[in-house]
Amino acid sequence: MKRLNAYLRGGGQFIFIILLAVITFSYAMFQGGFVSWFIFYSLTPFLLYSVLLSFAPINIVEVHREVTPSKLHRGDSVKVSVSFRNKTWIPLIFLTVQEIQTEGLSRKYQGNDSQIHFVGWKRKFDWSYELNHLERGKIEFQGIQLTFTDFFGWTIRTKVIEENKSIVILPKLSTIKYRPLQMQFEHGGVVAQFSMMKDTSLVTGIRDYQSGDKSSWIHWKSYAKNETLRTKEFEDRQTQDLFLAIDQSSAKNFEYAVDLTASILQSVIENNGDISFISTGEKREVFPKLKSRSRLEKVMQHLAVIEANANQAIDSILAKQMGLISSATLVLVTGELSQELKDFFVNSAKFARGIVCFVVSDKGEKMTEKRLSVANVKVIYITIDQFENAFTEVMKP
Repeated sequence: MKRLNAYLRGGGQFIFIILLAVITFSYAMFQGGFVSWFIFYSLTPFLLYSVLLSFAPINIVEVHREVTPSKLHRGDSVKVSVSFRNKTWIPLIFLTVQEIQTEGLSRKYQGNDSQIHFVGWKRKFDWSYELNHLERGKIEFQGIQLTFTDFFGWTIRTKVIEENKSIVILPKLSTIKYRPLQMQFEHGGVVAQFSMMKDTSLVTGIRDYQSGDKSSWIHWKSYAKNETLRTKEFEDRQTQDLFLAIDQSSAKNFEYAVDLTASILQSVIENNGDISFISTGEKREVFPKLKSRSRLEKVMQHLAVIEANANQAIDSILAKQMGLISSATLVLVTGELSQELKDFFVNSAKFARGIVCFVVSDKGEKMTEKRLSVANVKVIYITIDQFENAFTEVMKP
């Protein structure tokens, strides 16, 4: 139906041009005189150009789009530049350039939606605009729409050129001062449990061999001297594994929860901490033992597109991960402390090494703090202007 309407509209414009030419010529023939023929000859160039524009092929080539900067975070601005060349053989009068609006673009787009050029014989064109205050997510550019018109709008030609490109807007990052999570819980001052591991690169001495020692730990030089088995002693290092989860069952303050989650991940990995991550939404993913920047980038790409669309209660999702939670400190980020979460904390606290729950809110939002008196569980209410001190807040009594 749309194509039929387009054809009828185009045919109607052409018929109007022919009728206008016939009417002015007839008027000049029957009326005679200077004025009538002057009107006819004055309109003839415009009528001929409109007829040419109706049938001439439009040749637009070398369409290129550039987006700067290439890496974007929520709240940033971006400059989009589109360039193309015109190789149409007739001169063009007016050209309007605009983006093909998509769902992902239209809700974020705050720049100039089109630009008009007076073309003539000009061949190369550059069009730039800005997108301001970007929201987290993904924008997909599908192409541009070019509209050509004559002097009076009698003939209108439209050409759509596909030029696919997508940009991802990552969560807004805050610089968090990294501190190992030493927590003081409600029931006495307790430091979060640490797992002990041997650093085999640091030998501090030797001792007598004991049953169960690894063969790789045997000090063979000592054995060669006195034929007595001796074992190397290594430096004990404390490691602290974190298991980070984001609550996608509530839309309240969800954007801020994503920002804090991304900031925690960046801070821990940049300081060589041990952390795993799970998203709890419809497209659930687990990222164990994040260490490298490349793995962090994959998580950031995932955080850029997640939504508050969990199809399962957060407590049941976390309950399935008790194997990981029991060997690490659970750090949960949410925008709302639900009753389901409170019940999960009560039922799981005795199995977990420690649980820290960040409840995120806007700095202008009033939040009534209700302390949760459960062993090994600490609930921290934090506003967006306090993200920098998130780890410090954990260590407060």
